[in-house]
Amino acid sequence: MPIYAVPKPNSLDFRLVTDQSYGKHSLNSMVKHESVTGYPLDNLVHFGEMLLDLQRKKPDQVRVAWKSDIAEAYRILPMHPLWQIKQINTIEGKRYVDRCNTSGGSASGALFIAVNSLVAWIAKRIKGASYLGNYVDDSSSCGLADDTVFYEPYQRSFPRDQVILLSLWDELGIPHKEKKQVYGSPLTVIGINVDANNLSFTLPDEAKVRLMEELKWWCRSGGKERLRRWFQMGSWFNWALNAYPLLQPALNNFYLKLKGRRDSPALIWVNKSIQDDFAWAMRILENSTAVLLLKSLSWGLKDATLLIYCDACPARMGFWYPKMRIGFYSPTLAYQNPELILYFKALCVLSAIYDAHHRSLHRSGGYLVVFTDNSNTVDIFNTLRALPPYNNILKAAVDIITEGDHSLHVLHIPGVENVVADALSRADFQRALNVIPNLKLSTFEPWNWDPKASSSPTFQPPQRTLGVVKC
Repeated sequence: MPIYAVPKPNSLDFRLVTDQSYGKHSLNSMVKHESVTGYPLDNLVHFGEMLLDLQRKKPDQVRVAWKSDIAEAYRILPMHPLWQIKQINTIEGKRYVDRCNTSGGSASGALFIAVNSLVAWIAKRIKGASYLGNYVDDSSSCGLADDTVFYEPYQRSFPRDQVILLSLWDELGIPHKEKKQVYGSPLTVIGINVDANNLSFTLPDEAKVRLMEELKWWCRSGGKERLRRWFQMGSWFNWALNAYPLLQPALNNFYLKLKGRRDSPALIWVNKSIQDDFAWAMRILENSTAVLLLKSLSWGLKDATLLIYCDACPARMGFWYPKMRIGFYSPTLAYQNPELILYFKALCVLSAIYDAHHRSLHRSGGYLVVFTDNSNTVDIFNTLRALPPYNNILKAAVDIITEGDHSLHVLHIPGVENVVADALSRADFQRALNVIPNLKLSTFEPWNWDPKASSSPTFQPPQRTLGVVKC
């Protein structure tokens, strides 16, 4: 196995790198990738959930974030003897067996994360830690500034849950160093600045600049990259999503390009869809702050500025506002194809979001709630993950949300309860008026884009036609 020593970022120390992908019969080629990839990592979304829960329970108390780091991380795990004999290092002509887990193996991360997840489970379920999340070898959480416990090995106090974890590590023989056990507010967690009291995540300026430069590189025409760099870019972009979750649509075509690819030395084309998506991400980054306010994620129906109900069928779309008792309907242009019904339902939600934004122009930062009876539509808007035909709808929705500084919830409603929207989508106006007798009706022009097109469209806002439809 080739081994290297490379400088650690922001440090005078070096990191040992083991290349288990080198050569025709590399160690990583002997690993069943489907068994060791796709393991979940706790990220700042989970950290935010813990922080918001603490804020709800103790709203008036000062909070801190804390972070603890295991020393030697991967290396604390012994490997199976039959794998050890494959891990041979040659130094000055002599052979040495590496008996420990290395950082260069395809299974190395999954093995360590599995063990560390078990340790976290013990800390929470057995030892009583209230909040705890793991990101590889980093464990982090939040607590109250005045709820500390004296930790004798380091002769100083730490937040209660942090002491629970450190004491468990001592009991299990897991090594750690004092300089890596920190707490405070703000505090940097996995490279993001966390303010436990302002409830915000901030991407450092230098990190934002580097991300912009990398996106610009990927947007150049005629670009090819090796698979390893594709995976590196995917990991880096996912990290940035901790502060910019609305950029998720920029990865939908990117990951589709990587589907099924493993350990290939070939150069892979960066196609126009990915270039368009990354150019869109750059525009959002340029026009947005580097701060995610968790308060914008913590709200419910009672806080909603506008409620909208949507529905679509192959021939028409419709949405309405219960509070204002106004409704809108539109034909689905030239795409009279039952297979596109999911597309039209998503398009209807997008049209409703834009209309709500238009009505909120003088009240930025609105809380918008859109109901639809299609669970797939709910999923794509709430996760911002979708197949290519829907991705430009998601990007347009993000454009609208960021322009108006809105917060959006797309929620599911059973079809039998979505009566008025269903009637509008079928041009059954009398049925809608039977439910809401004084409902005012108008037409709207939906976003004009062919779902079969591959390029990014220009957003065409819905145009309302004034007047009441006579049934």
